[in-house]
Amino acid sequence: MVNQNAVIVGGGVCGLVSSLLLKKRGYNVVLIEQAERIGGLFCSIKDSKGAAYDMGSHIPNATGIEELDQILFGHVDDKSQWNTIDKLESGNYFSGSWDLTSPFPNAQKLEPAVYSQGCGELINLTHQPSEQFIYDHSINSLGVVFTHSIVVPILQKLYGKLTDIRGLTMEAGLFGFTRILALPADVAAQLKELPAFDSKLGYQTEQDFLARKERDKLSDVKYFYPNNGEGIGHWVQELLAHVEKAGVEVITSERVKKIVRSGTQITHIELASDRVLSSDLLFWSAPPFIALNALGIEPQRGQMELRTAVIFHLNFDKPLTNQKSHYLWVWDSSTDIFRLTLYPNLDKSVSHHHLSAEILCSPDEVSSYLLEDVVAQLKAMCVIDEDAQVISSQTQVINNTFPVPTKEFKDVNLHNFELLDKSVDNLIVSGRYSGKCWRQADVLIDAYNSIKEL
Repeated sequence: MVNQNAVIVGGGVCGLVSSLLLKKRGYNVVLIEQAERIGGLFCSIKDSKGAAYDMGSHIPNATGIEELDQILFGHVDDKSQWNTIDKLESGNYFSGSWDLTSPFPNAQKLEPAVYSQGCGELINLTHQPSEQFIYDHSINSLGVVFTHSIVVPILQKLYGKLTDIRGLTMEAGLFGFTRILALPADVAAQLKELPAFDSKLGYQTEQDFLARKERDKLSDVKYFYPNNGEGIGHWVQELLAHVEKAGVEVITSERVKKIVRSGTQITHIELASDRVLSSDLLFWSAPPFIALNALGIEPQRGQMELRTAVIFHLNFDKPLTNQKSHYLWVWDSSTDIFRLTLYPNLDKSVSHHHLSAEILCSPDEVSSYLLEDVVAQLKAMCVIDEDAQVISSQTQVINNTFPVPTKEFKDVNLHNFELLDKSVDNLIVSGRYSGKCWRQADVLIDAYNSIKEL
């Protein structure tokens, strides 16, 4: 066991978990968070009626690594407090109707002539595309017709109609809409035996998907959600309590002013409050350019556009019409909403009929989104009854939450990460900010492996 000092910058879930992993390995750990609260995007708020809402559809899942999952979910044994979800139920709204069996847009909903032409293109595209831009990739994977009738409208919804669609990298497809449903179920299942079609087609039936899952020996993924009306923020508070009990010092409302090094070894961290922390290891869970500035190294800069999230948290006087799905994608261009979270289906203990509707926009568009318009869109999609009334609500505006993934953005991030990585040795950069991964479970696995290699 070592007896050294570790400083963790960033109090999200990754920072919390990493502090426990380092503490278990004998480090004295201090965790620094710039915000007033711990948890990052994994937090919850309540409205005037006591209904809890999350900052997006954040439903944590097991990683398959025993030590890591014990930290994450070892405290969720009480079934009266926690809901174990064996299958995360999702679906999507596209071309004026719901498909509650798949998150992928269904090309069969397009006009017959458009659908027929699109299928002809898709069938003839038999090579696995390798383009780095999502538009080019879609053209060479799905064809021109399906790209322009399905993918482009979704990209414009997420990243803005004035965005240069052709300049977006593959990271723009994070939510998976470059895979579509098309062709009859038996044909799709047969074609998915070929790599080029497997990557662009979804299974039309759950039976076909389960057969593939069994054949490939894919393990089930378990998800966890608080079952006490407190939202996902309760999970973070439990993690925080675990961290503090382990002896980790947690400092909020604080930032790093200077990183002091001797050669390639970080020795101290100076905080804005002038406190100095000895550091044998720095775990950095924030953008690399901030660390470079603190080291006195000029980072590379470039044009960067960050989208703003406007989240309408709504509580109704009548039950939601969908009592199965946990969250839903809204790919239809008739509404600004792109994702819905249905809390009564996540937490069976609640008596509220509440949901969150998320919109991505530019900062100057925020005021154009009105509660009454969002409610009208929900009624038009039959998410709530026509005569349902809002009895309580909260609206969150989260600025700079989602980067527009351009090549320049990717190149600048990669350059800054590589510059930081070669400048100091005793530093771990979180997977999300190293560009290696984005999804929460992958980020945690990356952090676990990095710490395990110490």
